[in-house]
Amino acid sequence: MFKILLCDNDLSSIKLDILKKYEVDIASSKDDILNLTFENDYDLFIVHIYYFTIIKELKSSDSIKEAKVIFLDEYYQISHLKKAYDIGDDYILKPINLEELDIKVQYHYKKIYTNTQNIIKYKNFFFYTNLKHLYQNSKKIKLSPNESKLLYMLLTSLNKNITKIYLLKELQTSDATLRVYISKLNKLGFNINYERVNSSYMLTELK
Repeated sequence: MFKILLCDNDLSSIKLDILKKYEVDIASSKDDILNLTFENDYDLFIVHIYYFTIIKELKSSDSIKEAKVIFLDEYYQISHLKKAYDIGDDYILKPINLEELDIKVQYHYKKIYTNTQNIIKYKNFFFYTNLKHLYQNSKKIKLSPNESKLLYMLLTSLNKNITKIYLLKELQTSDATLRVYISKLNKLGFNINYERVNSSYMLTELK
């Protein structure tokens, strides 16, 4: 399900209208944005330009690095436009034309989820490579940035060995933490084996 975080006092009602076909959460403050983002993986943020700083911080910390952002603003200002496109993907002026907003939301949805080149299928899992999001059937599975990165490396090297040294370097983590990541992915249903002979991991798909 396409997940949206909406943060604009004037637009809460559209959750029941043009956005009803998506999964939408509503934030009303910076704290709400932080808390909800910590608990959920959002595909799209529709936020007032007032919240630019907190969105920039989240982008910088990789918390929402791949998510799309639509900024809303009451008055056109070239400085706001520049800021919006520095870290975001769209800039819409108020009063909001709901048809325009609907078109832009659909555009980002299609860009993310209808390009099959961005999808790697493993058993009943679907991994979206552009967002590094994992779904099991239609349910989104929450992964940390490093877990997503690890899974991407394993999926793109299916049935091939990846040395532990390489994984530790790419993830910039410890051996113990890497084992925790591997254990979690195995519990989810990924078949990842460790080969002591060459100190490597391999993801295989059981028939």
